[in-house]
Amino acid sequence: MSTPAAPATRRPVLLALVVGVAVALVAIAIVFSIFAIPFFALARFAEPGSGLDRPLVRTGLFRVAIPVGLVLGTLTGLAVARWYRRGGHLPREWD
Repeated sequence: MSTPAAPATRRPVLLALVVGVAVALVAIAIVFSIFAIPFFALARFAEPGSGLDRPLVRTGLFRVAIPVGLVLGTLTGLAVARWYRRGGHLPREWD
């Protein structure tokens, strides 16, 4: 005998948005750190006194790290919110 399929669960939109925003903020922080830490280290070790005032560092942070972090974080958050809204869940070891 076959068991009936479980009905599709659709979670509330607000809850999915909260999960998506949380994931987006984490992704933004991770991407920003991936770009910002090398620029900061380069500036710090190249010229200890004035390296952080260099245009390369400011350009790297404000024109690369922040926009890339925002775009990738937003896309990741949207994807996770959509997946979670459609009933997505992480596998559990005890199932």
